[in-house]
Amino acid sequence: MYAQIIDELNNYLRSLNISDNPVNPDEFQAIFVKKLSNQNIIKDKRRINAGATVSTVNQTHLDITGRQSMLFFFESLNDETTSIQNIAIDLFETNYKYLNDIDIAQKSFDTDGNTCFVRSSVSIPPHLSGWNKKIYSSAYKKYGHTGDQIQINIPDSDEIFTKFHHLAFQDDALVLLKYDYFHYLAIIIPFELCDILYSITNTHGYQNVNVTVDNPFYNRENAKQIQFNEISQDLMYDEVDLSMLQNSLINSPTAGTDIPKLIKTRISQGAFRRLLLLERHQCLLCDVTTTSVLRASHIKEWSESSREERIDAANGLLLCANHDALFDRHLISFNPKTGNICISDSISVAQKTSLRIPDRFNLSLNDRMKNYMKIHYQKYKENES
Repeated sequence: MYAQIIDELNNYLRSLNISDNPVNPDEFQAIFVKKLSNQNIIKDKRRINAGATVSTVNQTHLDITGRQSMLFFFESLNDETTSIQNIAIDLFETNYKYLNDIDIAQKSFDTDGNTCFVRSSVSIPPHLSGWNKKIYSSAYKKYGHTGDQIQINIPDSDEIFTKFHHLAFQDDALVLLKYDYFHYLAIIIPFELCDILYSITNTHGYQNVNVTVDNPFYNRENAKQIQFNEISQDLMYDEVDLSMLQNSLINSPTAGTDIPKLIKTRISQGAFRRLLLLERHQCLLCDVTTTSVLRASHIKEWSESSREERIDAANGLLLCANHDALFDRHLISFNPKTGNICISDSISVAQKTSLRIPDRFNLSLNDRMKNYMKIHYQKYKENES
């Protein structure tokens, strides 16, 4: 069944002009398929109004029920004491563009006379891009209040996953493919194109159905290498885009001091951060695991790095927003010989506590990281003097 679902996903994605086979079956641990019910749709206009009852509350989470489906998100079946966990979600930019293009609803009625909505068209627009660039987003999960479910909570409206899910209709298929840890790829298939998928998963005629299928040949190291290669390819696209952005801003008389800020934002949200997230899922210096606020910091500044250095994972640290700002301004650094943290004398003891800067921390540095850190450390020393 796993291979059949992968084939169906690739058939759908290829129809969106995403080249080759964008979903590699060896890359994922498992697949989760959810047939969205009217309770799973964010927009009120997409929800069925049963008779005289009209729902006016937008959905804030997806309920995941059944032991197998719960284990898709938990390494083991936890209980109510389980802390809220942030999850990283990738999605194909082309999938998002397509759903946005067909985001037109027509009022209809089901066999019981209840109001529902259908799409006016599911034709593929010709302008969709022809490569498999992914957009990074996040949500969070927690144990359900009833004790036999977990919830994937919809984050704030600025998150791309929220905007993505906002385009779904009732009976669409939400497919989540699990990479590793709490990292997933999300695909939404319009219900008008779901016949084969629902036949494979035996979910025809049912609402709110969860199906989990494991990859019988999953190899973690192999999967990690596939992800590394894919993200590295995206990094090259990002680097070209950033270079073009920098050049256009430099030539703009109104850009001013916004140039470094815009470049930094693009880096923090792009493929470079996804590359660093392959190795760890929390801030290097503290226990922050909310991936939406973790940032990718270049050790040697992006503007001073060669193209090869800009996409080198050894030239990056994953930090929360506070520690990223401190590192970016050379108020903290690491001794390239010992790896020990160095903290500016301008930061008081009280500020260290507030900013959760550890007095002692040793960063493991390979040879390439040491070369990058020498440059950062030198600027830190100059800043101090």
